[in-house]
Amino acid sequence: MKKKIGVSLLFLLSAFLLLNLLWFGWRHLAYSGFAEGMTRTETSSALFPTYAAKDGDGFDYTVKYPDYLSLTGNLAVGFPGTDENPFTDGLILWPKLSGGYEYGVILNSRETDDTGYMFYIDAQGGALDNEYEALAEKYWDVIAELLERAESVWALE
Repeated sequence: MKKKIGVSLLFLLSAFLLLNLLWFGWRHLAYSGFAEGMTRTETSSALFPTYAAKDGDGFDYTVKYPDYLSLTGNLAVGFPGTDENPFTDGLILWPKLSGGYEYGVILNSRETDDTGYMFYIDAQGGALDNEYEALAEKYWDVIAELLERAESVWALE
């Protein structure tokens, strides 16, 4: 009986270690290319790596690796912030296991009501939800700029 328990525990421990090795290896291979040339952030750790960079125009770029045993990390591009308003328009990309990306935007209203919008877009910048089509058209210049910046840094397909 003790031998069966010992073998079972050894099998479970081996499976857990193998799962962790495979996951850490996959995560490194999948995300290290995106973070090339970027600096680890202060909040980055071995389990939760995050990298950031700023280009010559002040645009922010970040790469957040997937959390422990998760398959979802993200890339982000944001317009330069100001002291008066550090919250800027941004693009978030989620690399998909099957290839390609999911895209989302965060847009801050230019009107005085301080309204913000978050919605999914396609690779060309069109809203995926009909409810946001008018906003995607209204902010087309912002979305196009963010998509171009992401493409120039990460060579998206």
